[in-house]
Amino acid sequence: MRYAGKKMITMLLTLFAVTLFVFLAFHLISGDPATSMLGTDATPERIAALRQELGLNDPVLVQYGRWAKGFLTGDMGTSYSYRLPVGEMVLDKLPVTVTLTIMAFILIVIISVPMGIYTARHAGGWVDRAIYMVNQVIMAFPPFFAGILITLVFGRIFRLFTPGGYVSYEKSFAGFVSYLFFPALAIALPKAAMAVKLLRSSLISESKLDYVRTAYSRGNATRDVLYKHVLKNALIPLITFLGMALADMIAGSLIIEQVFGIPGLGRILLSAISNRDYPVVMAVIVCIAVLVLLVNMAVDIIYGLVDPRITVE
Repeated sequence: MRYAGKKMITMLLTLFAVTLFVFLAFHLISGDPATSMLGTDATPERIAALRQELGLNDPVLVQYGRWAKGFLTGDMGTSYSYRLPVGEMVLDKLPVTVTLTIMAFILIVIISVPMGIYTARHAGGWVDRAIYMVNQVIMAFPPFFAGILITLVFGRIFRLFTPGGYVSYEKSFAGFVSYLFFPALAIALPKAAMAVKLLRSSLISESKLDYVRTAYSRGNATRDVLYKHVLKNALIPLITFLGMALADMIAGSLIIEQVFGIPGLGRILLSAISNRDYPVVMAVIVCIAVLVLLVNMAVDIIYGLVDPRITVE
């Protein structure tokens, strides 16, 4: 309970710092939301009236305080561009981004854990060397470039999916998941290559320690030593990496959404930034920050489950 309370205070302070920084940064860059909203109909009189209506003439900290008060009471405000409640816009797109990130994470685990174990058990063999070379190449690919290659190979050449043929989860969940598979693969591949290399190195290092030799001397089979002793300890660095990777993928998925034409948080975020739509930008940033903080908390909990000797205090 004590740890949970400390973690919650840390999360709240982090959210405060992130939102304040983003809010101040947006007011330092050039551009006027009122001008963007009015477009060709912008006149000095209409711009002044709209700025007054939106409260843009108030000091920056007053505007932030008004936004924070509304957010804490469950009101994310109204989009300047769409004139829609921001909460409804974000909640409509959030499942898309979260599903894409979870699918990418599952792919990383499915790919990296078996392959990392295999390469560690056959270290030095030709398969291990081949996988190492492939991993080095894949790690050099940024996710957006991997997305372009996947679109070309699997979308244009083999026609396993239709680029831009996104299917809403409300229309067909099966079609929604099948379309997100390839974007998730584009996010997962570079991270999976790193995870394979990390797990392989961790397993080899653990297998050279004294407790492993002791386990063999007691007559334990190689498979039992690997899965009951070595793997448990070797997973700690991998869990740390997967936690950081998941947090990174939450933000990185916004870019992949643009490559594959997925209407998630990335689309409304980029549109909001270009239109200086502060309420939408703030809501999306808060969602991303909360997800990242929850991932970090989950990693701390998993540490204790994998190895009870690790404490959070």
